[in-house]
Amino acid sequence: MALPRRLLALAALPLVFAGWTVLHIEVDAAYPAVDSTTSAPDSIWIDFSTTPDPERSSFSIRGPDGAVQLGEVRIGDDPEFMHARVEGAMPDGTYTVSWIAAPMDDHTVRGRYEFTVASGR
Repeated sequence: MALPRRLLALAALPLVFAGWTVLHIEVDAAYPAVDSTTSAPDSIWIDFSTTPDPERSSFSIRGPDGAVQLGEVRIGDDPEFMHARVEGAMPDGTYTVSWIAAPMDDHTVRGRYEFTVASGR
């Protein structure tokens, strides 16, 4: 009789651990693209692997002249999509997008990527 109970317990383990899965958020796509060279963009967007919590998620940009002024960072019509208009100047150089994002009811993840502006404004 002990064997069937052990088999039942082993069969139930995936159900127990399913409740402990963690949604790890990461960047699926971005504009400007990661490590790309482009003209100065009018907006920046990031597409995440899962829906970020808008209260705990944002991004900023730094370039050769320091921080770049952005409009309000918003969640798009697709809830996995964050975007903001670029309001500051973006002369030629390398830019770093630093992001912080958290799926609903999960821990915060930070990341960054770079792109280069070759035709600044």
